[in-house]
Amino acid sequence: MKQLPEKYYLTHFEEFIHYIESSSAHLLNDKCQHFIAQFRSLDHNAKCMLVRVLNRKSAFVERTSLQYQEIENPNDALNELRRAKFIARINKHTFSEFITNLNKQALIELAQVSHLDKPNKSAKKDAWFNFVNHQIQYDEVKKHAVTQSFYYFNLVHDFQYLLFVYFGHLGGALNQFSMRDLGIMKTRTQSNRVSAHFDSMQDAQSAFFHCQQYASCKNLPADQAPLFAEQLLKCPQPYGTLATEKYHHTLYKTALQLENSDALYLTLLSKSEHPSAVEKLIREKHKLGEHDFCKTHLSEIIKEPPSETLLLFAQDFLARKYHKKRTSILTDMLKSGPTSLGIDEAYIGSVEHGVKDYYARQGVTSYFSENKLWRALFALTFWFELFEHEKSGHHNGFSYLPYLLQENRFYSELGDEIEATLARFENTQTWLTHIAQMCEQHKGQATGLFSWQAQLHNVLCEFIQAAPTAALINQLRKIAQNFKQYSDGYPDLVVFKEDGVYLEEIKSPGDSLRRNQLITIQSLIESGFKVVIQATHWQVDPNQSYVVVDIETTGGKKEHHRITEVGMVRIENGNIVDTWQSLVNPMRHIPNAITQLTGIDDAMVKDAPVFADLANEIAKFTQGAIFVAHNVNFDFGFIKQEFARLNQPYHRAKLCTVKLARKHLPGHASYSLGKLCHSLNITLENHHRALDDAQAAAQILLLVNKQRV
Repeated sequence: MKQLPEKYYLTHFEEFIHYIESSSAHLLNDKCQHFIAQFRSLDHNAKCMLVRVLNRKSAFVERTSLQYQEIENPNDALNELRRAKFIARINKHTFSEFITNLNKQALIELAQVSHLDKPNKSAKKDAWFNFVNHQIQYDEVKKHAVTQSFYYFNLVHDFQYLLFVYFGHLGGALNQFSMRDLGIMKTRTQSNRVSAHFDSMQDAQSAFFHCQQYASCKNLPADQAPLFAEQLLKCPQPYGTLATEKYHHTLYKTALQLENSDALYLTLLSKSEHPSAVEKLIREKHKLGEHDFCKTHLSEIIKEPPSETLLLFAQDFLARKYHKKRTSILTDMLKSGPTSLGIDEAYIGSVEHGVKDYYARQGVTSYFSENKLWRALFALTFWFELFEHEKSGHHNGFSYLPYLLQENRFYSELGDEIEATLARFENTQTWLTHIAQMCEQHKGQATGLFSWQAQLHNVLCEFIQAAPTAALINQLRKIAQNFKQYSDGYPDLVVFKEDGVYLEEIKSPGDSLRRNQLITIQSLIESGFKVVIQATHWQVDPNQSYVVVDIETTGGKKEHHRITEVGMVRIENGNIVDTWQSLVNPMRHIPNAITQLTGIDDAMVKDAPVFADLANEIAKFTQGAIFVAHNVNFDFGFIKQEFARLNQPYHRAKLCTVKLARKHLPGHASYSLGKLCHSLNITLENHHRALDDAQAAAQILLLVNKQRV
């Protein structure tokens, strides 16, 4: 693994502070400015010690844990931090929070100052915490060794606000810099343009407060919900987009915890503008018989819809409750789809793969699309506007999305440029050339919108050529105008047939359309696309393709051991049609115990291809088929792990002949491959060689399928 410099953490903190000073100084109050000035005034060792403290998960830090080889005179550094008031001893104001951070042994030691009956030493930590919390006062233990052994980081709130200013949300932490430099976390290359997340201090502080409120309400104990709700109704009104969004979401989330308290529950819902709160309020009022109230509000939503989500709800609810319509829009759309498609039950949990493989057997080309295809097309089409325009960019390297998308201002800021680009791409060839150039110039760059995949360029080009150009332009315009609304919910597949291209949403038995999917599907239809809702049902398909696989390995753990041999048997329409086998060089020693079992030794695999040289053949041989093996998770796990080492995904539906045989061929003493083959009179001459074992497992599958069909 890549090694970081000795004092990497200080370098990261300096980068953190530099960004705040250069882009966000206008967001800092006097206390935060003082925090930074005090940090600047510290000597080098004290700076290092402070950043070490800041990287701790808790604001309470044990002194003995603050010993670092690279920090000279750590006690002097700690004393300087105390003088600068960055850290302090535990006091009566921090004692209650302090004991929540102690382990059981420390709580037991504090409890010894009391003469009251104590919990048994075997009691759980909670019992000891409750005793200390209720029976021990700070003054009794302020000089206790446990209390004296900890420091408290004194400026928690100010530092949390600085993190919020940098990341734009509450989830940011300094260790993300380390993960970036180690390559664990991908970030965008920092540009010369840096931008604050907020326009003003009032905007930032209001957002910080309401984000904290939202975080608190999600982990709120039930008995504290009423008091929290009362305080929420009295808290400062939000200022700015993020604060307003979090405030209304907090009202809604808190209301959900108070459904048994009608007055307060309905008050919170009525105050909230969150779409789910507005919908729930109307539903609750309808239950209470306040039909005029509901009808008025539904009509207002339809007249001036705050969002597509609420518009869809209002139209549907008004039609069913007031116009006597029996079924919902979602149900109608599902019913209007084509005849249900039978998919082999092996695809339970991955029905989309089952439909895609079904189309492949019919000679029909289809690709997984969902949000990935649309986000990639959007990003590559508007690359300049999103990433290179003077008004565009990210707040910093850790920003997930370009800030114009994050703030849903992409079209309002760059509408003229966006329309000019779309006008250019009315010429399909110009569009294809542009996509090719963007892929060549920017492949691999993190965008926050999509991940680069091997066939991305080809799929996009095929889609652009086959789809109606006007429909593509219409939908991309909608995404640009309202990214938050139209960046997800897209159908599973794009399907290419002789009569053109269409988009297909796959639904397994019992599944239903989510509202965001319905909104996006309606948008696609309005844009000019053909969209199909394809229902499915489970069956055993006698014409299903299977590949029965067996592997030999250097050991039993896929994370540490490697494959030494692969054998595969292809079954089509109930008949074995092809086999494939190869030794594999595991690039490591094969243990003697493995050689005794399989007969495969180092000399046999010395000149064999490595897995990387076989990956394409294996992927092609198993394409469009169900992956079958005896104890399938072992074989599939190793194969998938080998592809992962090559940064390639490997997805196949899978079946296990052990489980199938136990269910459909009952009564055998053992279901190990060798003993089961003996019981079933299946020939197995070279047990523990891959192709022989795969051929034997294939015979078991064929016997099972006679019982399953």
